[in-house]
This record gives sequence, C-alpha cells and structure tokens, in this order.
Amino acid sequence: MKNNNTIFYLLTFLVVFLYSCEYDKDIVYIKELTPPKDSVELDIELSHVLPNNTIYIYEYTKLTYTIDSKGKDILDFKISFDGSAEIHENSIYLYPLADNSVRKLTFDVQLKTHTGSMADILGYEKYVGRYEYNIKFVKLEENFKTNLRGSKSEEGYLQLNWDTPVFDNADLVKYELIYTDDITKQQVKHEITDPKQTSFIDKNYIWGYKTYELLTYYKNKDVNYESLKSDYFSPEYYGFKSNPKFTYEYLDSEFMNVSWADTGYKCKYLIIDADGTKTECEQKQRKVKMQRFRFPSDGNRFKLYILPFDMPYSDYDKGIFIDCDSYWYNIGEYSAIPHAWNIAKNEYYNLNNGELNVFSISNSTKKNNLFLREVDGADFFNISVSDKTSQVAIYKWTLPMPISTSDLFIYENNNFTNPLRIENVTRNATPLFLCDNYTLFYSDLFWLGDTNYERSCIVLNSKTGNEIFRQVLQNRESQFAVSPDGKYLCDYYKAHLIIYEIENNKAVQIYSYTNAEYRYLTCQFNYYNPKELILGGDIETAIFDVESLTNKNSIKGKFLYQDPITGNIASMDEHYNQNFLLNIYDKTLSQKLIRVPFNYYTSGNNSFFNNRLFFNDVLAYRLDLPL
Repeated sequence: MKNNNTIFYLLTFLVVFLYSCEYDKDIVYIKELTPPKDSVELDIELSHVLPNNTIYIYEYTKLTYTIDSKGKDILDFKISFDGSAEIHENSIYLYPLADNSVRKLTFDVQLKTHTGSMADILGYEKYVGRYEYNIKFVKLEENFKTNLRGSKSEEGYLQLNWDTPVFDNADLVKYELIYTDDITKQQVKHEITDPKQTSFIDKNYIWGYKTYELLTYYKNKDVNYESLKSDYFSPEYYGFKSNPKFTYEYLDSEFMNVSWADTGYKCKYLIIDADGTKTECEQKQRKVKMQRFRFPSDGNRFKLYILPFDMPYSDYDKGIFIDCDSYWYNIGEYSAIPHAWNIAKNEYYNLNNGELNVFSISNSTKKNNLFLREVDGADFFNISVSDKTSQVAIYKWTLPMPISTSDLFIYENNNFTNPLRIENVTRNATPLFLCDNYTLFYSDLFWLGDTNYERSCIVLNSKTGNEIFRQVLQNRESQFAVSPDGKYLCDYYKAHLIIYEIENNKAVQIYSYTNAEYRYLTCQFNYYNPKELILGGDIETAIFDVESLTNKNSIKGKFLYQDPITGNIASMDEHYNQNFLLNIYDKTLSQKLIRVPFNYYTSGNNSFFNNRLFFNDVLAYRLDLPL
C-alpha cells in the first residue's frame, strides 16, 4: 500500500506540474506517439468458420477455437452464447435444440495497444473487438402427418388418399407407395414425384387383409440431409371384425342358398363347389343355390374366388378366395347316439363309461340316468335289448391290467341291479343278439393250433347263462345276424351267404348262395318285418324273404342303416362318389322319400333312429329329417 500511495502522489504532482507549466513545441525536444489504429489485427479460428457466418447444429457438436493476437497481449477474453452451452478451454459444447432457432455466439477480446503511452503502460489503453457467429439449431426430422386412408373411386375401386405434408424446414422430394399385388403376389412400388398428387387407385384390391405403405421423402433446407416417414393403411373387410363370411338359407333337405356380403369394391365372383361345379357371378349376384352341407360335418365344402373386374374367369386360380365355414350339425344332450332301444317301453339307451342314459323315443327327453358299476371302465362294450322280455345284455371288455377281462352282464329289472354275470366269455363279443325267446347269441374265436382259428356262434340261455349250443361259421372272418324271435341265423362272409333255421336247440341250414357281383358288407333282419333280411353290398341293397327264400326288392346303392322305429332304409346313392347323397327309402324299398347330403365316416358310431341321423365320435351330432 505504501508503494501505491507513493506512485499516486508522484502522478498527481506530475499532472499538476505539467498543467501549470507551459512548454514550447520543439521538434527537437518533443516526439509525438503514433495514435492507435481504428482496427486491430486478430484472427479467431472457430472450427474453420469465419465470423458473421452461420454454423448449423443438428446433433451434439464440439467447436474448437484458437486466437491469434499477432503478438499482442490479451488483456481480457470472454465467450457468450444466447442459450446453454458448455465452454471449456479451447472448446465449446452445444446440444441440439431441433427447433430451427438462430442463436448468437460472441467472442469479446481486449488487447494491449503496445503504443508505449502511459495509458498503455498502465493498462488503460486497449483494443476492444467483438466477433459474432450465428448458430442455427437445425431440425432434421420433420413432424408431420399424411393421414393415409382409403375411399372408393367413382368407378368403385379402392382409392388411397393422403394429405400434403406440412414441413417446418424441408422440401418434399417424392412419395413411394408400396404394397403386394393380389394377382402377381409381387411387391409393387409406385414412385410419385408430383407434389400435387395425393391419391392413388388400386384396381386389383377387392377383399382381404392388405397393408399399403406410403413413404414421404423430404430434404432439409439448410443442410444436405434427406429423410423419410412411413404411413400405413389396411382396408377393413367383411369378416375382419368377426362378421360372418356367408349366410345359409336352407330350402329343403337337399339344397340351400349361399349368400355373402358385398366386398365394397368393384369385382366379380366365382364359386366352386366340392363336386367341381363352377358358378360365375357378377358383383350384384351374391347368392348361389347349391347342395346343403353334408351330415355330420363338411369342411372346405366350397371356395368363393373374388376376382378383379377386368380379370378373366379362366384365371381364377391367380385370384384370392375364401373357404367356406367348416360346418358341424347340432350338438346337444339329445344327440346321444342310441346304442339300444326298447320300443315297447318307448325308450332308448346310451351307454358311456358306466353311465346309462335313458331317453324317450317319442320326444328324446331324458327319462333316467343310471350308473352301472359293473360296466364302468370298459375299453369296449356291446349292448342288446329284447322288446318282449325287457332283458338288457351288456358285454364288457377291458385291456390287460394286468390281465384282460371279458364279461357279460344280463339285467332283468328296470333298476339295472344284480345282473347275471357270465365271466371270460371271449374278446370282442360282437355282434351281440338278445332275442325274445330268452336266448343270447354272440361270436367266439377258437384257436385250433398253428395259425388256424375257428369262429363260432355261441348260444346261451339268457336266464341262466348256460350254453345251449354253438354253430361253427363258414370262416374266421364271418359275420352273422339273428332274427329278433331267435328263429333264424344268417352267416355271411364276402360273397357267401348261409341261412339257418334254429329248432330243437340246433341250427339247420336252409339256404346257401354265392353272389358273383359283389360281396356282402351288411346283413340284418328287417326291424319292420323279422321274416326279411336286408342285404347290403358294394353297389346294391336288397330285401330277401327268409320264408320264401326269394329276393323281394332291390335298389342300387350301398346299404347303411335301417330306422328301427319307422322302418325307413338309408342307402348311399349309386353315384355317391360324385354327388355325396344318402337316399332315404320306405321300409319296402319301393319309394325314395328324400335325399340328404352326406359324408360317410367309417370311424365313430352311426345310427338312423326315429327319422333322425346320429353320428358320435368325440361329440354326438344329429340331423332331424323332415319325414
């Protein structure tokens, strides 16, 4: 502090002295100092950008700078920015704002003049310079909407529309519309460079899921940067929101009308039935008469091809199609297939895992539900009922666990209790016939040694379980049928037929015939007339009179079932492989009553009962016939 005070006093003295004294301007004794220049020589290197120019920032950016003072000392130096920045030694860090704003970056520099004046020496004389840069925060990605959507053109085709994009700082370059063509199945790309075009018509779109992608390309006005934005549109179509594809109107037992909704766009249709029938339809014709769905189920029954309006029908396989609905008939409690029946008591029976359900024949209502412990757990069962005696016989076979069991149970009362049990009868006692004269027939297979087996028909007394007699059949693969009164036995194998009359506890052969045209697939006694046999082969169904041993009537077609209640006979049509029809005849085969579209499944249980078709696989299905 003492030195500073001394200097201050000396300067004060000097100033007062000089002010109070007069001097002559003698060039010899006085030398003028060169006044400072109006500008200063100074270079600032800021990332190769000159002052007053614009620096474009669109991502995190580091600017480096150097100052060349041309040998002059820097008294002061300050960097200021109209915004936020991180400033370190020789570096400036800027973060992108993406708002297209322009901010100022300023360098303020103070330099010594080096004139040698007292003010220069004391630091009061200096050069002051300001250097400015424009910092523009460039928004590269534009936020805009094209609102791609669909409508219908005047001609009825799908028309895509979109809005002209509104940019903050960019110019439109082009559009690209991308989709998969329904006919060629190839990707299509349409390039649109006219900024005024904001629509496109696709004449090949007619129905179904499809995605259109609109790419909008744009270029930034400030920097060499191009980008794009996608927009998507998928047309809605019937079936898209769980609406039904088709509507079915049943006209009768054989035919139905199939109709469908308008796709909404100009097109035409081709419907192809499973039998190969092709029906061409113009856009307004959306109803076709065809065969009804086939009982019990019908999958992929027909295909509806939807074709572009200008596409030939002959090229239908290039178009798109809709499969018909997979159809199953009625499912319900009353669809339980009848395993046996007692017409005199107006009831039929369905047996499942030991549970016996009793239904009314007249109205199909459930009359009773019983649990038969003896039959529970059967892997295979067979059941037979006598209308006259009301006896019920049930055969049960179980897999070896650890040994196989095969037993017969004969129930005598309505409560199905305390049955007569006959143990270890045979494996798969089928067929099983309980007759009105208290006899029970079933088959058995005996091993004769080596690979030889003999099949016999075993006849028991259904009251005692005692064996009455056995009849050796013509082949180990023979099948047989027994008349309800227990008087006749029919043994059939391939094309060979033998009929026995049973009297005095033995079977007497009364008829033998070999059919040269077809094998016998089915032989049963007529429910309506127990003196008649219904014989079914590959191509023919016949009624044979047992008493006169003559053929009474026959029709072409494979026999399937006879209704035990009405006596009506169901036989596959002669041309079933082409038309899938089941013909229903009266009990004499003299009149065809109706025709029913039908799919024959060899697996599962099938039945024709009280003018109702049944099919039972995992579930039970039924079809009531209008007879």
